[in-house]
Amino acid sequence: MSSVRSYNSALRRDQAEATRERILAAMAALVEEGDGQAPTNRAVAERAQVTEVTVYRHFPSRELLLKGLWEHLNRKDGVRVGMPESPADLQAKIGPLIASFDASPAQIVARVTTPQGRAARASLDPERREAFLAVVAQAGPALPEGEQAKAAAVLQLLYSAYSWLSLREQWNLTGQPAADALGWATEVLLADLKSRGAASIAPDPFAQFTASPFQPES
Repeated sequence: MSSVRSYNSALRRDQAEATRERILAAMAALVEEGDGQAPTNRAVAERAQVTEVTVYRHFPSRELLLKGLWEHLNRKDGVRVGMPESPADLQAKIGPLIASFDASPAQIVARVTTPQGRAARASLDPERREAFLAVVAQAGPALPEGEQAKAAAVLQLLYSAYSWLSLREQWNLTGQPAADALGWATEVLLADLKSRGAASIAPDPFAQFTASPFQPES
């Protein structure tokens, strides 16, 4: 009896996962075919050949559906790097991240330039902020909270399709050279955070960029 129950549970899990993936594949197809408007849950249900209630059961909110879509697109396009867990992990993952973007450039460009793509990407913003703030807290634990947020924002920008796209379009920089450039910038910033974090009083790491260059002579 126990083995039968386990078999049935595993079968239900597999069926639920298959339905979930069918919903996400339908959502992705509709987004690709769309005219700039995010498809409704009803349209997704019709494309996936499930009921609208089934869509809501798997994705109770629009945010969860968009988050699922983003993760589905990552798997489909081979972007499996994920969020960094430490400064060393961040540096190690930049090369593979850029390589995954280069493998599916048209899809990645669509994700950061279309309303649907940006909406799906934004669904993971809380996780991104949490991950990069944790990296900065490890790299420069003595930095004030506000400065940690600034540093986390810059590091996250470097580790993103936006930087990849800018290097690609404005500088014709792709592949390993692009990964090297972003890796170097990340390494420099992390080293600076570490040195400032070790100081007893952490100055503002952005002060040199915000201070006026026209200071009166004393």
